[in-house]
Amino acid sequence: MTSKMVQEPRILIVDDEQANIDLLVSCLEDDGFTNLSATARPAEVAGLFDEFHPDLILLDLHMPIVDGFGVLKQVRGRQDPDEYLPILVLTADVTAATKQRALSSGATDFITKPLDLIEVVLRIRNLLETRNLHQEHRAARQLAERASQRATLLADASKLLGSSFDYHTTLSVLCKTFVPAVADFCVVDVVEDDGSIMRVGSAHVDPMKIPLLGDLPFARPEAEPLHNPVLRALERCEATLVPELTDALLVIMLADEDYRYVQEHLKPCSLLVVPIEGPGKVHGALTLVHADSGRSFDQEDLELARELARRAGITIENAQLFDQAQQATRARDELLAVVAHDLRNPLSTVMMGSTMLHDGAGSDQQRRHADMVSKAAGRMQRLIEDLLEANRSARGKLNIEPIPERVDIFVKEAVANLSPLASARGIDLTGEVIGELPQVLMDSSRIMQVLSNLVGNALKFTPECGRVAIRCEEVEEGVRFAVSDTGPGIPADQIPYIFGQFWQASDNDTRGVGLGLSIVRGIIDNHQGRVWVDSVLGQGATFYFTLPLARSGEEAEKGLQDPALSPALG
Repeated sequence: MTSKMVQEPRILIVDDEQANIDLLVSCLEDDGFTNLSATARPAEVAGLFDEFHPDLILLDLHMPIVDGFGVLKQVRGRQDPDEYLPILVLTADVTAATKQRALSSGATDFITKPLDLIEVVLRIRNLLETRNLHQEHRAARQLAERASQRATLLADASKLLGSSFDYHTTLSVLCKTFVPAVADFCVVDVVEDDGSIMRVGSAHVDPMKIPLLGDLPFARPEAEPLHNPVLRALERCEATLVPELTDALLVIMLADEDYRYVQEHLKPCSLLVVPIEGPGKVHGALTLVHADSGRSFDQEDLELARELARRAGITIENAQLFDQAQQATRARDELLAVVAHDLRNPLSTVMMGSTMLHDGAGSDQQRRHADMVSKAAGRMQRLIEDLLEANRSARGKLNIEPIPERVDIFVKEAVANLSPLASARGIDLTGEVIGELPQVLMDSSRIMQVLSNLVGNALKFTPECGRVAIRCEEVEEGVRFAVSDTGPGIPADQIPYIFGQFWQASDNDTRGVGLGLSIVRGIIDNHQGRVWVDSVLGQGATFYFTLPLARSGEEAEKGLQDPALSPALG
């Protein structure tokens, strides 16, 4: 596919014979080339090159003072190494040695004198076409590199922004990732809870100038918002893109003393400011500035800055939500501690009083009443303990001390402890261990609590003469425990929620406050296990949980010696 020719290509002619220059100029103008420059003094080429920026050079080799080889050296030393600049040599010297020397010095092609003007024009068009192709390829490569760099920058920024809830520190570090990839220097201002503006981050390509950014006056609150890009971002949620920051604009933006400060110390030449937004709120402003590099911001830079600011806004929102959650958690913990303390003391008095009433009762009715009070007080005490336990579980504060234990012995003990409760309800409780199971890592008192909760829950919903079974077998994850019943089952739409706090089978279920399964999940999570449930309506439910295997032999001994190899069990 033929690429589009350079619009009005710039052609520089260098020849010590003015007649040759006139001939070439006339020929090229006749063929539509109008953007021409020529010199018969080779010593002027360096200056013309810097001023004219030619797309192609026509060069004579044999010239006085500075010959064509000298010109080639000057030109190739001044051009961008990544740029394709064709140089067409016009010479009567067609010896192999001359051609070789010219090519090694940077010549692109040759035409021998006397000149065939048709051939000259064709060569010129071919070389300009080749330059076009090179420029298109270069632009595409640069575009791809820029896109890759910006994708990497966004990925790095996202990783950094998600690394901490301390957004002041995070934004400060983020500034350093923008310099010099995006800007020569950068500052981030945030709006504090009291409405004040605080600079939380700054970075400069020159580390010696970083302290100067603390006084960068673009965010002075006494400035006029209309003329102040940072205040416009903070108060109006408007972005500002100034590709060329002129003295006239700086004078409008800044007071006299601020203008002198900025011009003396920072010398900005291009400015980009975007608001850091949250839902219905502006959290701060990101200011990017080009200075010594002479670069200029464009629309693409604006879109990148908007995306970076959007992600920074999410970070601030998450940090604030986390702080609110922390405050709510602390308030909840304080409330639970007060409630537990204030309830335990009078509850103890009630339980002691009910015992005394039972022992001193003069009739069976009085003893029954005393027993009712004692049982109610016992339920209240268990409720208090469940609330505290659920709170510790939610905060990951459960006291778990796992050690290697035999599964068969543990299951036998659990069935023995829970069988009286099952028998009282007319339900058959069985335990089965499949195969010879390896030891597992567990806190036996905590796992007994798990089984007590699961079996107790199964007994609540299993009708008289039903069955509840505990079953254990080895699986890929370790050892899997299963507690199954022949109750009514659990509706599929309720299964995702049953391990949440205060879940109950129905609104009419008054047999608890729904903390048991939440505590179960907390205990198993702290054992690095997994808990779930399967159920079919009308056929009962099965609760599963897994426990990791205990290591043995040399591996266990090594784990005791090396804390890095010890299981993280909470």
